[in-house]
Amino acid sequence: MDLVIISIYLLISTVAIGKGSDWFTDSLIPIARKLGVSGVSVGLILVSIAVSLPEILVAAYGVLSGHPNLSLGVALGSIICNIGLMTGISALVRPLKVHTFVILRDGIFSVVVPILVFAVAAGGEFTRIEGFAFMLLFIPYVINVFLQEKLASKLQKQKDYADVEIKLKLLGFDIGKLKSGWLSFSLGLALLLLGTQFFTNTIVQIVNKFTVDELVIGLTIGAIAPSIPNILAAYKATKKGMGDVAVSETLGSNIFTLLVTMGFLAFLSPVKISQRWIYFDIPVMIVMSLMLLIFMTTRKTISKLEGSILLGSYFLALFLQIFVIK
Repeated sequence: MDLVIISIYLLISTVAIGKGSDWFTDSLIPIARKLGVSGVSVGLILVSIAVSLPEILVAAYGVLSGHPNLSLGVALGSIICNIGLMTGISALVRPLKVHTFVILRDGIFSVVVPILVFAVAAGGEFTRIEGFAFMLLFIPYVINVFLQEKLASKLQKQKDYADVEIKLKLLGFDIGKLKSGWLSFSLGLALLLLGTQFFTNTIVQIVNKFTVDELVIGLTIGAIAPSIPNILAAYKATKKGMGDVAVSETLGSNIFTLLVTMGFLAFLSPVKISQRWIYFDIPVMIVMSLMLLIFMTTRKTISKLEGSILLGSYFLALFLQIFVIK
């Protein structure tokens, strides 16, 4: 009976997170329109934050509840989930074209940063100073985004601006749309906060009741559920022929999660890094990030076959995490 109730709680909180994300991101559309093509860079950063917000809140609540490993599991798991599920499923729907500037702006960062995480984790602890340093490292990425915008043509800027609007419109669940404005912002943020707190309390309850490793719960349930609205957004964008939205959403979210979310969590509470992280979980993240970069650069298109490889790799990693790695 406990399992049924917990499943219902997870479903309710996931829907609340998705609907809250929907209303909250809709309220950002007027801001994006005011920025226009002259503020594409700010818009792209805005989207990265909006896409990552559910995971940030779940992870932050986890730390405040005294479960830092659960929180880091959510952060790390969301990255693997983004690559395997979001990009993999989208590529199966339709091959994803990737522009050179996306590879230069986001692709290289998305591989370098996981390697940096591994180097820090090898020390056995993620300290407050290291967490703060990670947050500061987001600044070079932001500078890179601004420099890329300066080099872009007016036509490319217009396309990027259109992508920003599309991403904001597609995030979250479509049911019960509200007009963009202060009401959608307030209700969306409130529902997002309540949903993430309810969700975090539920996964903490799972850890306590069933004596499951909190890292495994973070990497699986904790990462997948808050990512569902983003996966649906990427799927809808790909069906409309805008596959590059799925790729840039994955890369931008991963970079923000690794540098800002993980940095913020370590700054809140230093985390001891287990051997499992060093020998399996972080290497999996690096390998999948590298695979994605290779697939993007070979033909500037992620094919259906490559999408199935990413998806298969995700499920293999999930299987090993749950049943093999101890």
